[in-house]
Amino acid sequence: MQIKTMKSQAAITQKSNSLNQGICLHVGCGLNVVEGWENIDASPSLRIAQIPVIGRSILAMSGGPKWSQNVSYGDIIQGLNKKDNTCQLIFAAHVLEHLSLTDFQTALANIFKYLKPEGIFRFIVPDLKQYIDSYIQQYNDSSLSPIAAQQFLQESLVGCSTSRKDIYLRLREALSNSRHQWMWDEPSLIHALSQQGFKQVRRCEYGDWSDTRFSGVEKKENYLQAIGIEAIK
Repeated sequence: MQIKTMKSQAAITQKSNSLNQGICLHVGCGLNVVEGWENIDASPSLRIAQIPVIGRSILAMSGGPKWSQNVSYGDIIQGLNKKDNTCQLIFAAHVLEHLSLTDFQTALANIFKYLKPEGIFRFIVPDLKQYIDSYIQQYNDSSLSPIAAQQFLQESLVGCSTSRKDIYLRLREALSNSRHQWMWDEPSLIHALSQQGFKQVRRCEYGDWSDTRFSGVEKKENYLQAIGIEAIK
């Protein structure tokens, strides 16, 4: 009986170790660099920072971000230098809303391809429904209705209030990629991931990680007016 129990425990340990093998990929990490994760970002300023000798000086003079040496340039749309089925976990916070619909679909296909079977993709994007609910609430309040549309466009980052003729501002906008290109709500996200082939797609909240390694990359403040989704390949 004891031998069977020991064999059973060994099998569980072996299965657990097998599940924990694989790359933990942090897509669009920004300055949130986490040990134990492969941190990548596609920011143009990161490319400048990685110019030998002068890159970081150029960024410092222009007031650009101070990139960690532990961030690699990687564009999930163009594709990464990775073999298929090699990532155990993939995480992205406030990245996918900066992609057009076509680019989102390409990025999602690449993420699915890089994940191992049973691998987990977890991500956070602004919740379109919350912004719309706020807009409707302001619209129905006579004291707030004159600014309801303006607030919606500014807070959702889909509007542009500055002149498009200012070349400097347009250059800064291009380098920062701060505007949102496509907004999502829960049903549209679940549908998009299911169509890609993901299973067990669910809405998630801070702290309900299926794998505790997500606790290292995820921040509670990421969920402000946002929605989290977790899916398994």
